[in-house]
Amino acid sequence: MPFVRLSRMAKKWLVEPDPERLDALVISVREATAAVPDERRADWEKLLAGLARREDVERSRPRVEGLVRACRLFSRPRRKAAADGEGEARAPKKVVGPLDPVDMLPGLGPSARTALADHGLSTVADLVWLPPATWDDLREPMTIAAAVASARSVYESSGGAVKSSRVAVTGLVKSAAVVPIRGRRTVRVLVEDEEDGSCKLHAFWFFMAHGVLAAAKPGTRVLLVGRIEAPPKKPPRTAHPEFFLDTAEVRAVRARYGRFGPPEATLRKAIAWAVDEGITPDPLPPAISQRETMADASSVLREIHTRGAGAPPTEATRRAFLERLAWTEAFARVWERLRSESGEGRGVAAPACPRRADLQKKLEGELGFAFTKSQRSAIDAIAGELGEPRPMRRLLLGDVGTGKTAVALAAAAQCIAAGFQVAILAPTSVLAEQYLDAVKPLERAARARSAFVAAGVPAAARRKAENDLRTGEAQIAIGTHALLREGLEIARLGLVIVDEQQRLGVAQRLSLVKKGERPHLLTLSATPIPRTLALALRGELKTSTLDERPMGRLPVTTELAPSSRLQAIVQRVDEVCARGERVFWIVPRIESDPDDEDDTDPLATVVARAEALAKTLSSRKVSLLHGGLGAAAKRAAMTAFRRGDAEILVGTTVVEVGVDVPEATLIVIEGAEQFGLAQLHQLRGRVGRGSQPGTCVLVYTDPLEGPARARLKALEELSSGEAIARADLELRGAGDLGGTRQHGVEDELLYLQHGASYPWLARIDEDARDLFVTDPALQRPEHRVLGALVARFGHVLAVREEAG
Repeated sequence: MPFVRLSRMAKKWLVEPDPERLDALVISVREATAAVPDERRADWEKLLAGLARREDVERSRPRVEGLVRACRLFSRPRRKAAADGEGEARAPKKVVGPLDPVDMLPGLGPSARTALADHGLSTVADLVWLPPATWDDLREPMTIAAAVASARSVYESSGGAVKSSRVAVTGLVKSAAVVPIRGRRTVRVLVEDEEDGSCKLHAFWFFMAHGVLAAAKPGTRVLLVGRIEAPPKKPPRTAHPEFFLDTAEVRAVRARYGRFGPPEATLRKAIAWAVDEGITPDPLPPAISQRETMADASSVLREIHTRGAGAPPTEATRRAFLERLAWTEAFARVWERLRSESGEGRGVAAPACPRRADLQKKLEGELGFAFTKSQRSAIDAIAGELGEPRPMRRLLLGDVGTGKTAVALAAAAQCIAAGFQVAILAPTSVLAEQYLDAVKPLERAARARSAFVAAGVPAAARRKAENDLRTGEAQIAIGTHALLREGLEIARLGLVIVDEQQRLGVAQRLSLVKKGERPHLLTLSATPIPRTLALALRGELKTSTLDERPMGRLPVTTELAPSSRLQAIVQRVDEVCARGERVFWIVPRIESDPDDEDDTDPLATVVARAEALAKTLSSRKVSLLHGGLGAAAKRAAMTAFRRGDAEILVGTTVVEVGVDVPEATLIVIEGAEQFGLAQLHQLRGRVGRGSQPGTCVLVYTDPLEGPARARLKALEELSSGEAIARADLELRGAGDLGGTRQHGVEDELLYLQHGASYPWLARIDEDARDLFVTDPALQRPEHRVLGALVARFGHVLAVREEAG
């Protein structure tokens, strides 16, 4: 029926009214006339005539709202059936296979296909292997009295700063009506506790929820799923809860997948239909699946999507499901590397750069400190490889503050002395500009010049930089993704240094490598990664590790503080500034999201916090830095803070990577429970980089739940990145699917986990190479599902790389 699609079109116009969209709506309304019941045809044509006048927004809005109501009315039989549960998915007319497009599944049409494709979900197999974010257990819903008491306790303990968790509650409908709220027609259903009639819950839908209104008859037992707000002296309420008639069919466990475009109930029904129809393909080739003794894919998929006994999946099932995704991700990464390497030059010698001990000593003098033992060991290993005619592919691992940049500069000096150029690729413009200062000792020691290429650089300066690189007048290229631009030429590229504290894939790194004949590649990373993982996924054949801090570098002290102590923390910031030191203040986001039900509005946004600090500490200069600023504004903010013109830098995680201000001794991280462990560790590393000790204050919002508290306590007690990676894996558990997609995930991995043991990882490179020779397009029948999931992972990784 066309009315569901029409309703969606109308609601989009109500959100973003424009003439072109109204024209399209009128055409669709006219086309749908034939499907309107005869007894309502006259009303429909009257509505069409009003819309066809194409009047201004204020006159058109009531008519479009009427169209939404009419569409809901004409599709009411289908909506009413859904009120008893989520209903049965209507079977498609033809046999559906795992490689068919998603719109072959019941309930998913062309618009769903487009929306899902944006997330790399194009085939039925993609959806079947989509991991649930969590599971709702509706088998034993709470009474309204118990749910309201819990919500009120959360509200009172947090001062309203934290919303209660999603809960399922059951009760009896007292009344249902359409009421005007803020000028909008709103459906309100009053539900009372079945045992304690004095305890009532007000449920609101800020649109004409006709299905709810039709089903919510007084005395009907219903089940609601949502968040309850229970502020003191106000009636408990819930906005936009999921609504069901309380039946045995509804009381079950169901998977939740998150936001991918189509309504979640529609997505859930489509996946359930596919699994029930036996569309449970195994991406692993049969020989590999048998060799690795993995659990049966069909059984795992049925349980993970709760199509079995009606209970949440066991930990063993979650691990088995996640392991297959981890294998597929690892294979996809190796496959990407093999495809990229297949286009890399062969038979051409790499630039041979003889070691210059005198130059290394001169650079050490310019840096102003002595290399540590582990730095010298890494420099020696790199120097030996740079002198060979084979291209170096080395990963330099080092925790925050262990001096990776100094080792990279030593490698660059050796390359420049041999007459070649060096490219340094940084993840952000902020860090790229910081490299301009970091390479000053290298410029003096090697008598070299730098060229800066990044977004926001004035056109004339950029043209000069590109010309200097093309002619060889500049020996050091520093930049962001702009260095990858096709057409940018580097005359004698001998070494590529990638500061990979970001999500940068193999293809992107190799695209810069290909600007030279066969230059050497040195990748810097603060994420601890086993050698087998580095080799299989990233192609680095050798690894160097820095495990010492430079002389005089003191460890950072970490403290936990509830948000109720913010006033005292602000006073402490003032005291730190009074000593001539500087302060980072980090907040989770740029601005609040009114459409996000999980958004805790009372947490400060970056702009609001900067304004509040500037007002409270009026004698201090506050600078603002976040990803929404233009390149010039970011540059000005960072320069002011580095020079001391601003004593406090308020920002988001833009400062996570590599920002180096030796005078900064205090970092305050607000809403710390919203960040991942390794991300917090990176942020903590921004202070204590000079002669003074650093302090990191993790500000959390009470009440702090068990997992979040354990995460912050781990950071308080641990100092090394490797220990933190292990703790993160232990806290999340090997079978935690949602944890791999949490806000603040620490690295570029999706389902692979640092510290986990994968016996198949040592063999995956050989497996991929064998398939690359025998079936390079993965088109054989037994490989086509694997090919589809490889394409999906490629899409997701490409999106992450583009986001940088």
